[in-house]
Amino acid sequence: MALLRAPVPLGYGHASKEAHSIAAPLLTGAALALAGVVAGADKDKKTFYWPGVSLLMLVATSMALLASIQLHYYSRQFFYSRQDIHDWYDLDDSPEDEAQLTRLYAWQGDDYKRWARNNNWAVRFFNAGTVLLGLGIVTVLLPPDGGQQAPCRWAAAGLVLLCTVAEAAWTLATFRKNTQLRRRRGSTLSAIAKPRENA
Repeated sequence: MALLRAPVPLGYGHASKEAHSIAAPLLTGAALALAGVVAGADKDKKTFYWPGVSLLMLVATSMALLASIQLHYYSRQFFYSRQDIHDWYDLDDSPEDEAQLTRLYAWQGDDYKRWARNNNWAVRFFNAGTVLLGLGIVTVLLPPDGGQQAPCRWAAAGLVLLCTVAEAAWTLATFRKNTQLRRRRGSTLSAIAKPRENA
């Protein structure tokens, strides 16, 4: 019987769902709300250092996060397990059903590849959106003049920039670790899936 495809680590699909169906919509709403504040600011009072750049960053954030939501929604249709196959189809391990199960398992492998490809793009857009959001907030916080609040705004902008850089570095490190984990576990699963000669 064909070996089904599965995410590594196994909870990756659930984590992806949380990011794209909960976090991404909330962050999109925050970016659009902040863009509305910048766009509606009084033109006579210089409230923002670079209002145009701020708007561009916040709108780009929203578009990246919306792309991640859409890609996740599309890809989620192709993510299912062996148990889902058995829940939907009244098949067992009888010889009559084995050919049908083999076909369904092969389709699951093809669908998994489609899910992985599109979900990986959703993750890239989500990560880009979070970094763009941080940079957009930095541009909003930059003080337009040297008033009383300038030191606090510079400190806040610096803190957000530091956290944004840390987020980008952490995301890259996590991507590398997960890639290594997939390679390690993938080779182990391939060895397990090989038929035993003495069986």
